[in-house]
Amino acid sequence: MNTCLSCTRSVLVLFLVASVSGHLAVGASGTSAASALAELKQAFSQGKSVTSVELSGNAKWYAGSLEDSGPVTLTAASSGAAQMQLSLSSLGSRTESQTGLGSAMACSWSGSNGDLHDSNLNNCWKPVIWFLPALSLQLGLMPSSLGIADFGTGIVGSGTFHHLQSQLVFGDTPMSITTEAMKASTTDIGLDSISSLPAVIAYKVQPDTGSQTPIAIQVHYSNYKLVNGVQIPYTIKRFVNGKLQLEISVNRTQIQ
Repeated sequence: MNTCLSCTRSVLVLFLVASVSGHLAVGASGTSAASALAELKQAFSQGKSVTSVELSGNAKWYAGSLEDSGPVTLTAASSGAAQMQLSLSSLGSRTESQTGLGSAMACSWSGSNGDLHDSNLNNCWKPVIWFLPALSLQLGLMPSSLGIADFGTGIVGSGTFHHLQSQLVFGDTPMSITTEAMKASTTDIGLDSISSLPAVIAYKVQPDTGSQTPIAIQVHYSNYKLVNGVQIPYTIKRFVNGKLQLEISVNRTQIQ
């Protein structure tokens, strides 16, 4: 799996989508990336723009030998703002939140005691909403800080898919921060070759313990259902270092 689109901003910017002007800057793979994103938007929403989605359902949480469950609500906006509210029968509540994409983005989490904790900034720098990446990848709505490259058919996770790769490219920060954000935000996206919908994303995060050994995250999407003209994955599974951590079964969707 590729870990970096490029080590220099000048190459990455070739794939940068500028939402203000509504075009994809043409580069070595610019045309291919634009075509893939157009197919994805058509598959996701029949070409219509979707600004926000709320998903509700049930979740199972796995931690070693422990298995817990409870209701979950997921909210997301095309701006990149997202939140998961989880209420587990034994472990209690957990909330994971992030603001919109950009150099000022922030992420936080809270447990059953309600205390709010800021997430590691490098782990916050992710270019797509983890539970609904198609919402983040809509041509015409993508933030100017989001870059996309198309690698054609390739391995993402443990399968073969149409391989896109995304990074955050900040235009308003020093080069050292821009480079760090590009590396930390690298996310591989596997589109199903038949449906053109996301089947898996893969990225890495750093442990809170200070260890330099990254943690591999994969999120798998299946059981897509058409809701008000939008394809929603009704089964979402998040894996941590290859082990299932969270399984979400959606039973209700609200779309705007």
